[in-house]
Amino acid sequence: MTHRRLHPWFLSALLTLAGGVWAQDDFGMPKKPEIPEYLEAEQLRDIAESGGEAIASTVQAKGEWTSSGVRVRKGVKYRISASGEWHMGGFCGRSGPSGMGSNSPLCFSFIPPFVLPQHQVGTLIGRIGQDGRPFAVGEQLEFEADRDGTLYLRHNDPKGMTWDNSGQVTAKVALAAPPAPASPPPVAAQPAAARQNGAAAAAALLGQPPSSDSTQHWAVVIGVSSYADSRIPSLRYAAKDAQALHDWLVSPSGGRYAPSRVKLLTDRNATAAAIKEALYTWLRQTIEEDVVVIYFAGHGSPDSPDTPQNLYLLPHDTRYDAIASTGFPMWDVETALKRFIKARRVVVLADACHSGGVGASFDVARRALGDVQANRISAGLQNLATVGAGIAVISASDDRQLSAESARFGGGHGVFTHYLLEGLKGKADYNNDSRVTLGELIPYLSEHVRRETLNAQSPTVAGRFDPALTLGR
Repeated sequence: MTHRRLHPWFLSALLTLAGGVWAQDDFGMPKKPEIPEYLEAEQLRDIAESGGEAIASTVQAKGEWTSSGVRVRKGVKYRISASGEWHMGGFCGRSGPSGMGSNSPLCFSFIPPFVLPQHQVGTLIGRIGQDGRPFAVGEQLEFEADRDGTLYLRHNDPKGMTWDNSGQVTAKVALAAPPAPASPPPVAAQPAAARQNGAAAAAALLGQPPSSDSTQHWAVVIGVSSYADSRIPSLRYAAKDAQALHDWLVSPSGGRYAPSRVKLLTDRNATAAAIKEALYTWLRQTIEEDVVVIYFAGHGSPDSPDTPQNLYLLPHDTRYDAIASTGFPMWDVETALKRFIKARRVVVLADACHSGGVGASFDVARRALGDVQANRISAGLQNLATVGAGIAVISASDDRQLSAESARFGGGHGVFTHYLLEGLKGKADYNNDSRVTLGELIPYLSEHVRRETLNAQSPTVAGRFDPALTLGR
């Protein structure tokens, strides 16, 4: 369901639909300014031809489609990077080009719908040519042009609904990869050995590696249902959740990740040392162009009610009476993101709030007080998003909620992971383009988890990331 603000002009639309004739001046309101549907640039440049220099343009919130000043060429890969802040008017929230936070609860939906209904109103979007298909851009997007034409940009606000908007974003368009060289003239037949090495030789002459998709997809998937210390409550489906996500990631009909780039750690294999090795050493193989997914299902807890800021994920070998020395500190996850994982696009998925706190100190507090303060593990997870741009953190619930798991969710799953998998398998593909983006997956998850649990569990999202990013290849 899309969201949109209340505004005085929708009354005019309703009266017109009812057959009434209404002049805005009768209510003493100014007439809407004339805004061109397409704002053209003074000069168009083909950066694939002119050496690849980035072109910057300003996209106003009050405007409609705005030329980026770039003419793209079919088959060439481009990168759009955007920054700034804008407001789509009324009760909508302020946001950057990612659009995150712009769909506030009072930002209602009326005729007409957003340009891309599955994305938030403040999302930066684009199209190639005036009749091209709109696509989400967000803060950063790499894409291959499917046609020649002018690249236009705008917000996701509906056509004709921009008069009360404010703010602007700056978008830079650059080449993501050099265009393919022109085909060489025919040459005489070569020996067999030369023909076999022709692609590599051509690449060497151009100073480039042989042509390939430079982006690799990596994942560390962790699920802990049973603990070596029997005093820590077991979970029924955490390990099963991790196994199911792993299976989707490596499936040829799912994420299509190379199995060698997906590390699965469940139960007795999910020790503190194994998790640290996976995050600090194994994921150190990634480079900036790669995509990384980190998934954790299990207990998460502070070490004591008196130090709620000291947050830990609980590996299989955690000791009930020594959370601080045997748990996996949240700041170690932060260190991995800052110092060891070089990928610029990281998605953290966590289902870690299954109790109000775990450990001997919480048991004492419950006996003394009859209850315990909220478990801040969700806030700690969200704080990981502050490490830098490009990190998306999606947590199963907020600090004052517990994550549900049941046999009725797909035969036995946490409700969060059940709908995560359902969305990835295609139910979140709102525009039917055979790709499930974060911009589609997040609202699908939020709606279905809240609906299934009668609002007892609400997934949380944090980070500055590209809503057009997909978890599959």
